[in-house]
Amino acid sequence: MQDVRVYFATNRNHQSENSKLVFGPRFNADGVAALRYGHVDFALGVDSLQAAEVEVYEDAMGAESDVTKGGAKLLEALRHGMCDQERDTLVFVHGFNVSFNGAIEAGMRLAREVSIRETNGVVRPVNVVVFSWPSDGAAIPYMSYYSDREDARASGPALARAYLKLRDFLAQLPPAQRCGRRIHLLAHSMGAYVLRHGVQAILAKDADGLVRLFDQILLAAPDEDDDTFELDTKLKPLPRIGRQVTVYFNPSDLALVTSDKTKGNPDRLGSDGPRLVDLIPKKVVLVDCRNVARDADMLIGHSYYSRSAAMAFDIASVLEGVEPERIGNRVYMQSLRAWRIVEDRA
Repeated sequence: MQDVRVYFATNRNHQSENSKLVFGPRFNADGVAALRYGHVDFALGVDSLQAAEVEVYEDAMGAESDVTKGGAKLLEALRHGMCDQERDTLVFVHGFNVSFNGAIEAGMRLAREVSIRETNGVVRPVNVVVFSWPSDGAAIPYMSYYSDREDARASGPALARAYLKLRDFLAQLPPAQRCGRRIHLLAHSMGAYVLRHGVQAILAKDADGLVRLFDQILLAAPDEDDDTFELDTKLKPLPRIGRQVTVYFNPSDLALVTSDKTKGNPDRLGSDGPRLVDLIPKKVVLVDCRNVARDADMLIGHSYYSRSAAMAFDIASVLEGVEPERIGNRVYMQSLRAWRIVEDRA
């Protein structure tokens, strides 16, 4: 374990300064697309937000370019970290039934588990930025799911706002302040549904607003329809904002079986991959995780993106830009037209 700093952007409601909950399960009082920013420092041996150091940045209150406040402060801090420490950045969008504390702790685990090996052999951690939307964080099976799904849909404009802020920040950077590091995106579970509505909110604002900001986009156990890459109203436009999209799926994912069978959803992308594999864009890579999912998430097989040596190895390889056929813990399954993770890697 090492010291890590996890950055965040959230459209949740800010709690009192002396509350260790920090942000609650409701939307920002200023509106569903209003964002607050900050970071959390986890010292060596600390693995809970309750014991970590939290800093919520002062709200910019309209002064969007003030680098001492809000989103501008976060972006400038990231730029310095990426340039000075030569690190890539991973943006993480969490899923259903996750509190703010749980989301930040998941980001902390990603920061500790995933390291990128450079071409010169140097291994570097990734910076992690958590986008946290108001998931209930309460295990009431039906009520919480439907509430979270509505909140996920409503959070699309907030994610779109964060994307456009990043796009505009990068566009105005002079060449001397660019360091050539890459930005990646990981959406887990219902986070893929937030992502869908974020993409659609960008297009509604600007038909040409989608530009490639991300190198790798990873959808882990996506609680999204299996026809999502077929329809312009869903995630068909997603490959426009990244160099490659990797879909991790698990046919034994009990959370998605429940989402499919009991909640009236179509078949899920995170269960068996896309409905029609012949129609997916060439940028989309499919990875079957059935052999390793239960090792990381014994009861449900849904949160396997974390706490798994095999997944950490695979995710790191994807972020490094290793070609799919050269990632060492995979075999190609012709019948599925997908890769399958077959062994553990330390």
